[in-house]
Amino acid sequence: MRLTHRLFLFIALLLTACVAPRTGQEDTWLHRASDLVNPVVPDSLRLGPKEPALRAFVRVEPAEFSLVDRREIRVIFTVQNTTNKAERLEFPNEQRLEVAVRVPDGKRIFLWSEDRIFHPRSAIVVVNPRERIEYEAAIPTRDMVAGREYTVEASLLGRPEVVATIVIKPR
Repeated sequence: MRLTHRLFLFIALLLTACVAPRTGQEDTWLHRASDLVNPVVPDSLRLGPKEPALRAFVRVEPAEFSLVDRREIRVIFTVQNTTNKAERLEFPNEQRLEVAVRVPDGKRIFLWSEDRIFHPRSAIVVVNPRERIEYEAAIPTRDMVAGREYTVEASLLGRPEVVATIVIKPR
């Protein structure tokens, strides 16, 4: 295809984008041109804030509990791939997550990995687009006091940006 044909095709596509109906956003020729170009620009070259590839969530079960009835609670840590490409997670050993429990002043009262041994078997976990993985850990309630708030922080090993917290208040 000759250069003049390519130029004509580009201008035709640009004009088509400029006359197409647009809803929900500012309606300018620059926004319409960016709609045309955005699908072909790689994520690494885009300007502005980027959505994190992995989003983390944490919950505890049971959500409400009495220290008299529970010696430990379960922490469920979910990591979701928010992109359209597979995310590769590399782990140097069998540990996949870390869980810490803190009092309101920030002092840590429990670290999940502290009294565990992890075999040095490296592993790779692939999280497909729009899918998620879940990890579980049990944390003891022995150092907790009824009526006091605690922050449970779960993070993905080797990926400090993939972290989630929840505040619990045992009865």
